[in-house]
Amino acid sequence: MPPSWSRSSRGTEESPPNQRRRRPPSWSSTWDRAQELPQKKPGKEPNPMVQLSVQDVTRESRVVYNTSSPVWDQAFRFFLQDPANQDIDIQVKDDTRQTSLGSLSVRLSRLLTAEDMTLDQWFQLENSGPGSRIYMKLVLRILFLDAPEVCASPRPCAPGQSDVETSTFAGSSVDPPPRPSRASPDAQFGTESVIRIHLLEAENLIAKDNFMGGMIRGKSDPYAKVRLGGQSFRSHVIKEELSPRWNEVYEVIVNEIPGQEVEFEIYDKDIDKDDFLGRCKIALKRALSSRFIDEWLPLEDVKSGRLHVRLECLPPTPNGAELEQVLMVNSLTQSQRSAELSSALLSVFLDRAADLPLRKGSKPPSPYVSLSLRNVSYKSKISTPTSEPIWDEGFSFLVKRPHVESLELQVKDEGGQSLGALSLPLAQLLAAETLMLDRWFPLSHSGPGSQVLLRVQLGILVSQHSGVETLSAPSAGEEAEKHPGGSEPELYVREDGDPGGAGPAQELRHRLTHVDSNLELAEGPLGQLQLTAWYHTDERKLVVVVHSCRKLRASSKDIPDPYVSLILLPDKNRVTKRKTTVRKRTLNPEFNERFEWELSLEEATRRKLEACVKNSVSFMSREKEPLGKVHLDLSQVDLTQGRAQWHNLKDDKSSS
Repeated sequence: MPPSWSRSSRGTEESPPNQRRRRPPSWSSTWDRAQELPQKKPGKEPNPMVQLSVQDVTRESRVVYNTSSPVWDQAFRFFLQDPANQDIDIQVKDDTRQTSLGSLSVRLSRLLTAEDMTLDQWFQLENSGPGSRIYMKLVLRILFLDAPEVCASPRPCAPGQSDVETSTFAGSSVDPPPRPSRASPDAQFGTESVIRIHLLEAENLIAKDNFMGGMIRGKSDPYAKVRLGGQSFRSHVIKEELSPRWNEVYEVIVNEIPGQEVEFEIYDKDIDKDDFLGRCKIALKRALSSRFIDEWLPLEDVKSGRLHVRLECLPPTPNGAELEQVLMVNSLTQSQRSAELSSALLSVFLDRAADLPLRKGSKPPSPYVSLSLRNVSYKSKISTPTSEPIWDEGFSFLVKRPHVESLELQVKDEGGQSLGALSLPLAQLLAAETLMLDRWFPLSHSGPGSQVLLRVQLGILVSQHSGVETLSAPSAGEEAEKHPGGSEPELYVREDGDPGGAGPAQELRHRLTHVDSNLELAEGPLGQLQLTAWYHTDERKLVVVVHSCRKLRASSKDIPDPYVSLILLPDKNRVTKRKTTVRKRTLNPEFNERFEWELSLEEATRRKLEACVKNSVSFMSREKEPLGKVHLDLSQVDLTQGRAQWHNLKDDKSSS
């Protein structure tokens, strides 16, 4: 191979080739890894290191602990006098230097005839196991006396130190790979979807609780088991019912692995052994392709019975503008018998870490990572001892409230010692383009340069079959016409729900843009009350959400402590009465509390909703001071839309 020419350090002109003086050739090697090294004792992994020698110069690699497949990823340089007649001797040993794990001798003359004077391959070890081998990259280069590569170290070379170089050297063909600036997940990362399983109802189930030898036909106490993708759920028990209604919702993160099924089994709850009432299933592939299934499924292996289920596939959408409507729809469709619905899917790719702190005795740790979000935690694989671990693992989390939740990451040694931590608020993702961050994150409570490389992305879960009519946000021109003063309608959802609250809608506390159907409503003298009235068809319930009041009028010098009382009229026994929690000393209280009444849609449209705002400050009287009232004729309300509306408060005389 022709030598590389370099500019003389003593002038600006190049010397002719025939005037150059050659230095001895430079031989470089990169030690990558070994495989299937023999064990020191049966069941005990070695702590391998490498000794390499050329003539009277010997160098040692670092020690890799407790593995028969070590990864060293180190580079060394030697200056050679006569490569045609020299060998390199390799000894793989345990860290005590007393036990040999294998050896190898390579004639450097092979490099002179190799392509590009380079050998980049596996070498079989001698005096070792049958499959023991080591991977090396050997490179031979011709250098000249005036070349700037005489010493590759960025520091000046001390006398006698130019014979050999360890570690990395810039510009060399055997540099270790540069540290990546971005994570490198595989093509399957972030392609998961969420299946929302609605367990609705069953009918014509077998009666298992019979009496007097079956002469008196009884009923059953049915419950359901649901399984998908290694996860299982169990519904609550419906007492003495052959046509139970559960109205429960479960969510599962899925991928397109063939052969998966959503399985349902129905049982009768008994004191001793539960009786089988039937089973059915739906292929997951069908749910992923159709995106929505709503069916009655006949129960198998029993004489009678069928099950009503709904499956909805929710692919994550990298559009933060959808989050407002998702949170609103979830608050309206949330079943009190189910966990809070998810609004987003978080995908995390754990690539690697760098510069982790060493253990006592300057030994590298065996690091792993624990990741948690809310009450869900995952643990990565444990790396071989190194301060530069590579994991290449992906994890997914269901997210309820992205504005207030954080991903918590802990890097630990195998023995439990903390090596660093990271707390990543998901609000940072909401502010990022395409809801994704891909970079190095510094670790706290760790070394000064300790960091972890992650790709973290958020996808919003938009339901197209919620039964709630969603409203798109107005354009800038429409907004300017409706709000000449520049103000915009707002919906606030609280983070810290009060005891006895009525649902997850009150647990969020984020400012969300919201579109009202009557934005131009003139404010009344007593203030306004914002309500949502909606009929939940699946659960056959009337749902009312009390959002907030604004500009209440104080009847005295003291600021009131308002709350809202609700009742469906006519109601002689006042069994439909509900009330919100009390808000202290405010004229603009926020409630965001949900209330439900079990009745048919026909019955709901025959009722009137009375909402009375009252002051709860009086200690001397049991009578609460009224601040205003709203009468809402539900026959005049479109209960299919679920819109939040402002209503002017009136006094008792004008509202009657």
